Amino acid sequence: MTTVTVPRANPIHVRILECGMPLLVEEMVGVRTAAVSWLTPAGNATDPEGAAGDGWSSLLAELAQRGAGNRDSKALSDAFDRAGVVKSVSSASVHLVASGTTIGARVDEALELFSDLIVRPHLPADALDAVRSLAIQSLESIQDDPQHRVSLRLRERHLPPPFNRSGYGNLEAFESAEIGALRQSWMQRVRPVGSILAVAGAVDADAIARTMDRLLSGWHGDASDVRPAGPAVGGVAHEMDESNQTHMAIGFDAPNERDPSSLLCRIATMILGGETSSRLFTEVRERRGLCYSVNAGYGGGRDRGIVAIYAGSTPERAQETLDTILHEVHALEHGVSADEFRRAQTGIKSRLVMHGESTAARAAAIASDWYRLGRCRSLVELTAEVEAVTLDALNGWIASSMGEAWRRSMTVYTIGKSQPSVG
Repeated sequence: MTTVTVPRANPIHVRILECGMPLLVEEMVGVRTAAVSWLTPAGNATDPEGAAGDGWSSLLAELAQRGAGNRDSKALSDAFDRAGVVKSVSSASVHLVASGTTIGARVDEALELFSDLIVRPHLPADALDAVRSLAIQSLESIQDDPQHRVSLRLRERHLPPPFNRSGYGNLEAFESAEIGALRQSWMQRVRPVGSILAVAGAVDADAIARTMDRLLSGWHGDASDVRPAGPAVGGVAHEMDESNQTHMAIGFDAPNERDPSSLLCRIATMILGGETSSRLFTEVRERRGLCYSVNAGYGGGRDRGIVAIYAGSTPERAQETLDTILHEVHALEHGVSADEFRRAQTGIKSRLVMHGESTAARAAAIASDWYRLGRCRSLVELTAEVEAVTLDALNGWIASSMGEAWRRSMTVYTIGKSQPSVG
């Protein structure tokens, strides 16, 4: 029997700042670092459609780092370095995410710099051409990575717009972007109501709240919530490519993160293909030697979820690989064994413990919880949820939710010299 020791609960404080933005603070005992995760509603799903602006959020994420407040680009970078902040600014599906980690004693410095970046960015015109060039290079690099590309194409077909966007953007949108329109886009989307700030580590919640009310004085406004703009494409599609491998990605509908059954889906998916003892890894890779890489994962959002499977095989064995994967997906309907269940349950608890030791992971987790659930879960609560799952409950849910009707939600996208057929 494997025993996983879970740390005791850390207090999570929730404040609504004067500007209207929620502040989430987890005070973690026994750590010296502090992490910031600031979500603003300016992700790629909020970009204008197609050539009108798809990918602008990526431009904005880079431009925002090119000077803010009373500092130019170099001075801002130097200030983050002096504060010991390892930072990142990137565009996700719904949010533009600014995050960083430093020692707890320097968290006020970090928050001041992040506040300038979010509320008072320069978005300099003379940096646009360089930022545009980086975005175009990133977009073009997808063609050199079919393994990554097949997963992006699956998302494009299986999820409804605008949540199906890859974040790599649109070439025409990049080439036609003007600094005035980008600045206006930032002002319209980066608002306090719709943003979320999470801080975790060696910090004091009351002190953080006072600091943020001071730093964000005068910032106001509401952001629009993004909603589906149409149905998903779905279906089966193939892209010809002279790659030496056939890459295949398969997607199925899944519960959203707010659905109590999302944890059951996560466990079932882990047993199917989430670890080296999983069914797909054992059958497709170890026993049959059909491919080097095969895996399955659950991705849950606020409003929808997806179970995604990836495999890469030689063109000669692609059909057998796909057939074997679909056979294992079908067999899952009949349930899992006690050993499989125990391994998956222990694996999830182990990951919780490892995340619990990381201030960056905890800041990101409580910010995500607030957006998806409207509340924050402690490690103790998360562990209790996992421990409360029983084998009978899991198999009952699998039987009712991962049967023939579920398999009809399947989307398949393949890339290679020839297209394997689907059943």
